Amino acid sequence: MQDQNPEKVTRVGFDPVDQEPNFRIKGLTAALSIAGALAVAALLVGLGLAIEPRQAAAIPAFARQTGQPCSACHTAFPELTPFGRSFKLGGYTLGGGKDNTLPDHLAIMLLPTFTHTQKNQDAPPAPGTFTNNNLVLQQASIFYGGKIYGNLGAFVQGTYDRASGHVFLDNTDIRYADTTKLFGHDFLYGFTFNNTPTVQDVWNTTTAWGFPEVGPTLAPQFSPPGTMIEGAFAGQVAGAGAYTYWNDMLYIELTGYHTVSKTTLSLLGEPDIASSDGINGLAPYWRIALEPNWGDNSLEVGAFGMAAQIFPMRVSAFGANQVTDIGLDSQYQYNGDKNSFTLKLTDIFERQKLDSSFVQGNSSNRDNSLRSFKISGSWVYNHTYSLSAGLFDVAGTADAGLYAGGALAGSPMGEGQPNGRGLLFDAAYLPFSNGGPAIWPWANARIGVSYTRYLTLYGGSTNFDGLGHNAKDNNTLFLYSWIAF
Repeated sequence: MQDQNPEKVTRVGFDPVDQEPNFRIKGLTAALSIAGALAVAALLVGLGLAIEPRQAAAIPAFARQTGQPCSACHTAFPELTPFGRSFKLGGYTLGGGKDNTLPDHLAIMLLPTFTHTQKNQDAPPAPGTFTNNNLVLQQASIFYGGKIYGNLGAFVQGTYDRASGHVFLDNTDIRYADTTKLFGHDFLYGFTFNNTPTVQDVWNTTTAWGFPEVGPTLAPQFSPPGTMIEGAFAGQVAGAGAYTYWNDMLYIELTGYHTVSKTTLSLLGEPDIASSDGINGLAPYWRIALEPNWGDNSLEVGAFGMAAQIFPMRVSAFGANQVTDIGLDSQYQYNGDKNSFTLKLTDIFERQKLDSSFVQGNSSNRDNSLRSFKISGSWVYNHTYSLSAGLFDVAGTADAGLYAGGALAGSPMGEGQPNGRGLLFDAAYLPFSNGGPAIWPWANARIGVSYTRYLTLYGGSTNFDGLGHNAKDNNTLFLYSWIAF
C-alpha cells in the first residue's frame, strides 16, 4: 500500500492540505512570496473584470465543440452539472459549436501556486524548492478533448509536474457511446478505455474528481495513508470497461485494470516507476449509481469498488497481497439560475490480506482494514464565486510495520496507527464561467485560496512520531491561479 494524502489532487490538477486559522507568517521572505502570489491572482482578476466576457468552458476544447459556456457543464469546475455528466457519458461527442480541425480540440492549462505550511518541512520537498513558502508553476498540461470520429471521443492530458520534475501521460479517458431503447426508455451504452480508476466517473464523490479539486503537491510533509482506490495506481494501469445508463437514472459499469510495464511507463514519462506495485492478472472495478432528477435538483446514491492481487514493488517471489475496496457514496445537487449547492459523501472500506508484505517483514499483520471517510459541501453564486468546506477521517488497524516508518516506539505512529483527521476550506473566483474575454473567448480561470487543518495524524495530535512533529505543523495555506485556454 502507498502512503497518500487523501485530500490532495496531483494527477490532473485536482485535490488539498491543512493550515491553522491563527497561523502567523514569519519573515520578510514569506511576506514577499505571498505578496507575489497575490499580485499574480490580482492581475488575473483584473483581466477578468476589464475584458468583455464571452463563452468559455473548463476545458476550452469542449467549449468550442459544444458552443456552451462553462456554467452549462460545471458548477465550479471541474464539478459537473447533470448536463456535464450527460456530455461525458455520451463520449465527449456532443456538437453544436466548432470542431473542424485538430487545433480546435487542443487546450492548455497552467497552475501557478504558492504553498505555506505552519512549520517548515525537514527538507525541501523537491529539487530547487524551499522548506516553506514555495511560489512555483506547480503544473502545466496540454489536453485533447472532444470528438475523434462519430461516437468516439476522448479526454487526454499530458502534464508537467513540478514536484516530480516529470512530463507524463496524465488522466486519459477514451470512450465510445451510443443510445437505444430498453423497456420504452432511453438506454445509453458505452465503452471506456482509461489509465486511472475513477477518472471515468461522472459524479464528484470518487477520487479523480472529488473535493478538494485542486491542492498543493509540495506539501504537507506528513499525511494519512489512503486506500488503494484513492490513487495507488493512478496513471500506472490500462483499463477497459463497459457501462450503461438507463432512463437517465440508473448507471452500471464494469472495468478491468492491469498494470502497464515499467518500460511503457518510462516511455510515457511516469514518475516513481521503481517503487511502483504490480497487479497480478486483472483487477475488476465496478460502479453502480441511481440518480433521480427533479426540477433543479438531483440526488445520487451509489456504490463502487475494486479488488486486486498486488505484487509489492512488482516482486512476485513472495506471493501477492489481496486488497479489496468497497465504497459508498451520495451526492445532492441543486442548480438554480443564481445559486448552486452540492453536498457530497464518500465512505470507503478496505480489506487488506498482506501475505507478501508479511512474509517480507514489511507489515506486522497479515490482515488489516482501513476506512476513508469524506464529506464536503459547496455553494456557488452566479457561477462566479465558490465557497467549499469538507472533513476527512482515516482510521484502521494498527500495523507497526506498515505505518510506523522511522517513528519511535511508544509514539502513535511508532505503534502503527494510521488514523488521521482534518478540515478543508476553499474559496474561489471564476471570472469566465459565464463567458471568456473578447481577446480569447475560450479562456477560463479559477483563482482561489484553500486551507487545510490537520487535527490528528497517525493517531496523535502532538509528537505523533516521537520525533517532535505535531499534526498542526502540516497545516497548509495554498494560493492558486488555475488557468485554461
